[in-house]
Amino acid sequence: MMKKESSGERIRSRRKALQLTQQALAKGIGVSHVAVSQWEKEETVPRGENLLRLAEWLQCTAAWIIDGDGEVFTAATRAAPVATVPLISLAQASAWLSEQRLLLQQQATRFLYSDSPLSEAALAITVEDQAMLPDYRAGDVLIFDPQLQPQPGDVVLALHAGVALVRIYRLQNQHNDEQHFSLRPLNDDFPQLHSAQTGLEIIGTLMELRRYRTH
Repeated sequence: MMKKESSGERIRSRRKALQLTQQALAKGIGVSHVAVSQWEKEETVPRGENLLRLAEWLQCTAAWIIDGDGEVFTAATRAAPVATVPLISLAQASAWLSEQRLLLQQQATRFLYSDSPLSEAALAITVEDQAMLPDYRAGDVLIFDPQLQPQPGDVVLALHAGVALVRIYRLQNQHNDEQHFSLRPLNDDFPQLHSAQTGLEIIGTLMELRRYRTH
């Protein structure tokens, strides 16, 4: 009877099968490479959000990492391209359409893994206000792609007066070959914005919503 792999052995073998270094895996999860080394040596155990992110990066379930439940994964399962999306602040997102984007990508310290079809310009932000309640709460993490043209009703990340904000996109009309649109909040306590009246730029269209448990 074969000896069952330990959780540390599963992490290490899965990481190597995906050709990830400890440093790359650590950077993606948002921990130190020492933490990954300790998990593989079973000096500590990944828990909570770190465990969920580890499972995302290793493309397996948290249960498989902890006790080996479920299918044994192989490198061949990595059929879909893996996108690494920087998680940045709304203040940083306000400069995403400028020449600073590459610098912001390089300086990012937190990342999300996604198997959605995303461009290299994709970014993730954390909702900070109540303008999109009840559907989008403060603390929710949203992934946007600047390469996807928004359709009416889509949620977008937009730039208004130098501030990045999350709103619903609505096409208004076309005037002199220029399309005017409005940005609508879900919370009526916040105003609608109209591109014909104030400068608005679309940073990206919503691709994913992630909500993490806080308790």
